Amino acid sequence: MRFPLFPLLSDEDKAETSEGGLDPLGLVQVAEALAVRLVRGVRERMSHPRYLTAMAVAMEVCRRFPEESVARDGISPPWLVFEWIAVEGFVRTADGPDPFKLPGSEKAATAIREHVPLSAARYLKTPNVFGFHGVYRGLARDLDIDNAGRMGEVGYDLLTTWAKQQKLDGFTGTAGGGGAYICEQLYAAVKESVQAGAVARRDGWQYWRFFREHLAPHQIGPAEAKVLRDALVIDSAGLRGSVLQFLVSDKGREVFEKTQSERSFHLALRHSADVNLGILLDAILSYEMFSRICQDAFDDVLVEMTRRNGSKTSPGELGLIASVKKASERVPEMFNELLERLEPFRETARFANTFAPLAERTSAADWVERLLDHHIVTQRKKPPAGKSPWFERFDDGGTIIRPLYRKEQPGRGDDSYLHAYRTRSLYTFARDLRMIPA
Repeated sequence: MRFPLFPLLSDEDKAETSEGGLDPLGLVQVAEALAVRLVRGVRERMSHPRYLTAMAVAMEVCRRFPEESVARDGISPPWLVFEWIAVEGFVRTADGPDPFKLPGSEKAATAIREHVPLSAARYLKTPNVFGFHGVYRGLARDLDIDNAGRMGEVGYDLLTTWAKQQKLDGFTGTAGGGGAYICEQLYAAVKESVQAGAVARRDGWQYWRFFREHLAPHQIGPAEAKVLRDALVIDSAGLRGSVLQFLVSDKGREVFEKTQSERSFHLALRHSADVNLGILLDAILSYEMFSRICQDAFDDVLVEMTRRNGSKTSPGELGLIASVKKASERVPEMFNELLERLEPFRETARFANTFAPLAERTSAADWVERLLDHHIVTQRKKPPAGKSPWFERFDDGGTIIRPLYRKEQPGRGDDSYLHAYRTRSLYTFARDLRMIPA
């Protein structure tokens, strides 16, 4: 079967506001810590491993710049200037809709349309987070492609394999050849753009096509793919290799493609997991059940507040909601077990400090008040200066939902995961690297 192309990298360029529309109960941090343990280096925003090759190419092109070099704008290092040029190259050479969405492409398209050079002011506001270098840098370092800003051993292997396969002799090293000349042209483009503080190449530059012809995310060559496959699977200090190998097995692929459910995939993986992986999967399964129960109760509270259409809702009325009753019973039951399951991963203190108020056995009406208080505290702690709660709270305990957070859809009421654990990213990696049929 053909699997959906997700996740896609997209521009993330939102201004800071006092609104906090994500993670209303502070459940993400523990989930993220567990995901990092499970699939080290991989993030949910990742989609195509060839961005790692693009980073190796950028390091080679930019290696002659002194350390701490920045562009004329005073903030953009050479690797980011290379990224501007690469993104613009992909946009300029697109022939119809791209099968991938490069981070920053919308910004580049706007600059081209307005006939202005791409620069820090016209690119992503936080490229070190949302540009392809920012998204993939952690994995590049974990795989020894990037070693403290210099080419790592795997990075050198990846670059030389790529250059040979692309017939770009001399792109790296001291030997001559067509690749050496192209690398010199790219270096000159980056150097002049650094000096200008903006992309210093225009419509007629013949090397715009270099990026699409040699670094297109869906066109990894066999030898290049093998270098990346081996680097991803060989994970002596973690569990990423075990998860990936099961995912590309007949059983793992069948489960994930059929259900598109990480919970189902983890349950299947649990049967063949070693002790360490099994302990982590048990912790994830338990934490996700806890998260789902809390989130469903909160969602249903919002639905009830919405239904009141501007009238106050009392804790007693919210305590009658079925999911709230369930949460007031199940959360205290699950709490101590979760503390034990999280202990091997040093998440016990964070979990206890964050969710202890919800662990006390009490009536559903009292518990939902604790849930509302917990949400308010969670919002208050969000950077940079706290976020507003999703409802107004009155002295008599009544609440009115704020218009921005009105909700019609109730909680799912099932056992699906609330958070993501990188299986989708690994799946797209495996497809690009020919570990599974396209």
